Amino acid sequence: MNIPALAVNDLAGPAHTEIDEAQFLPDPTGDPYLDQNFSVTSAIPNGTILSARPIDADISVPLSGDGVQAWQAWYKTTAGDGSPSATIVTVLKPARWNGGIIANNFAIDGLGTKCNPSYQMPHGDFTEIPPVGPTLLSRGYALVISDYEGPRMAYAHGPTEGRAVLDGIRAALRLPAANLSGPVALLGYSGGGIATVWAAQLAPTYAPDLHLIGAAPGGAPTDLDQLRPPMDGKFGASGFYLFGALGLARATPGALQQLNPIGAELARQFRNSCVFTAMAAGVVPIKLTALTNGSLYKTDLADRIFQDTTPGELTPNIPIFFWHGAEDEFIPISGVEKLSAEWAARGVNSTVDVLHCGEHVTCAIAPEGMDAIDRWMAAVGISTTR
Repeated sequence: MNIPALAVNDLAGPAHTEIDEAQFLPDPTGDPYLDQNFSVTSAIPNGTILSARPIDADISVPLSGDGVQAWQAWYKTTAGDGSPSATIVTVLKPARWNGGIIANNFAIDGLGTKCNPSYQMPHGDFTEIPPVGPTLLSRGYALVISDYEGPRMAYAHGPTEGRAVLDGIRAALRLPAANLSGPVALLGYSGGGIATVWAAQLAPTYAPDLHLIGAAPGGAPTDLDQLRPPMDGKFGASGFYLFGALGLARATPGALQQLNPIGAELARQFRNSCVFTAMAAGVVPIKLTALTNGSLYKTDLADRIFQDTTPGELTPNIPIFFWHGAEDEFIPISGVEKLSAEWAARGVNSTVDVLHCGEHVTCAIAPEGMDAIDRWMAAVGISTTR
């Protein structure tokens, strides 16, 4: 859907009325297994497997062994607001497994259920960017890949994503067919960095039972308020920013009510879209304030969203290795440096590896995060097959 800039700029809009928010939520995938609905309650332990199946994963791995086994499992988790929820984890285990496990939280970057790895892997549309999964599998690691945005596809909502990652690990360890146990490291870039940071800081209180040995978030947006100047309404970045705003709104009561008529139309049209697909459709850069009522950023609602989604109030108990491009044009490195310094002051082994790798997308292929995981795994006796 191509929205002319003139239509946005000239929009006045009628008086605001109550919006039916269901129209902005994602549709099912069309895969009967992935579209199941489970009635979960708080009484069910987090990480409990609700259903599981083997799959043929569409992923090419340069292994000297004989391939990769793959499974998917529905599991119980908890949404960012504390309500019980269910989502899916995909587990990949190489034939020559080295005993290490990585929660590979790559950037899902989308509002639709077909953007999830659980859909893309068995349906031949796997678009991991960067494609670190094959490299990790070739080093001998088993991968745990959660649909961490949850059933509402709450893109960029750290409190939802962190819990889903941790419970996805729990479910993977409980999956009899996979027969996994051992140390677990966390890895994610950009949007996946949000999930990784939040999983790391939630783990001591939310999942103290897990044997985590380190987290490597790369290009991570740690302060979403910093993203407005470099991304809002800017070519190459506006789609990510607007999709992120809609993802946050899906997880925040009352936020979707702030959409004006053109914002509501965009939210309906793109409710099932992945960011790169939407950008390819030719959507012009649009500022978020053109899609909402009133002075959006000067509201208690905006303050609450930024407060709820900014990590740092909690403290990890594992090493944190941030890797970030000094020239990142979308995500300022200052947010990562501030968070790392705060955690280091509380005794966390938290460091920032400043890379001169170019712009944000180019830096995604940097190997520093994977190399940090190799070092942590080696320290507990796990060696790679490199």
